[in-house]
Amino acid sequence: MKRRKKTEFYLLRKRSLSEGDLFITDYIRTKQRLEILEERLTQLNNLINDKEILVDDDKKN
Repeated sequence: MKRRKKTEFYLLRKRSLSEGDLFITDYIRTKQRLEILEERLTQLNNLINDKEILVDDDKKN
């Protein structure tokens, strides 16, 4: 039988969660949302920088 990897949300499987457990799961979710938002912000910055380069090139011609 294969051993299952522990996930970050192993605490959610428990029937009753303590205040500390709730804090940990909330922290993990918030951290994941923050990472997604940072990635999107980086993509938007790259897009804006690319557009600025194209606009500057058009003005030079």
